Amino acid sequence: MTDRGAAVRVFLGGLLFVIALCAWTAARAESAGERLYNGKCRTCHGTEGRGAKAPSLVPFDWSYEEALDLVRHPVCDMPPMPPSVVSDAEVAQIVAYLKTVKEGARDTSP
Repeated sequence: MTDRGAAVRVFLGGLLFVIALCAWTAARAESAGERLYNGKCRTCHGTEGRGAKAPSLVPFDWSYEEALDLVRHPVCDMPPMPPSVVSDAEVAQIVAYLKTVKEGARDTSP
């Protein structure tokens, strides 16, 4: 029984490590999207996408493909943002971040 108990403890310890690693990775991805948003979008779209000089982005209902198309070929006053300014992967991270932002009071500060 001692060997079995040790094996169970090793297994549970490994499982706990994997769960913690996944949670840390997910949190890191979200913060990367937020950092990208703050560096590339916040000036016009405001804190957490709530609108400032440009329309509010929350609630964020667009798919990644729709958002990418709007970033590359905007239909308003927004300048087009080519991959040299924001990569497809960065757009995906920004989209993931914006999908986590809950609709709330409008913030008009840049």
